[in-house]
Amino acid sequence: MPESKKLYWLWGAIGLLFLLNLATISWILLRPKPNRPNQPHSEAMLIKRLGFSREQRTRHQAYRRELRQAVRQHEDSLRQLRTDLFQHLRQPAVAKTTIDALVSRMEYQNGQMIRLRFRYWQQVRALCTPDQQERFDGLIDRLIQFQNRPNRAGILKRRQIQP
Repeated sequence: MPESKKLYWLWGAIGLLFLLNLATISWILLRPKPNRPNQPHSEAMLIKRLGFSREQRTRHQAYRRELRQAVRQHEDSLRQLRTDLFQHLRQPAVAKTTIDALVSRMEYQNGQMIRLRFRYWQQVRALCTPDQQERFDGLIDRLIQFQNRPNRAGILKRRQIQP
């Protein structure tokens, strides 16, 4: 085969590979992202799956706003406590009681946030009609399975640094 014909096929192969790379990169960047429970779309998903009426949506949005406002205060406090705790790393010796006190206050803040979220879910369930409550219970069951899936602990153990 003549040398010019070989170069022609070589450039054609390079061009084809380049186009395939562009197509793959485009597909990766432009594909829709899946919805995850903690993303902002979860509120819309809940409303859609339960089939809320306009009045239910309005009340749900008010409950959601109240929850965000109440939880934000605890998150801010928890963030400050975490900062205070890790500031003690710079000190050569820290009293155990100091650390225990900070950790205890952090546990209290976490507990308060869990209580607020639980009350929110109680309000949402009370807002539902009996038919919607069945669907709500199914969604909560799926949420519990997601939260308690056994491989989460396995993933964390694999990520730990081995000595």
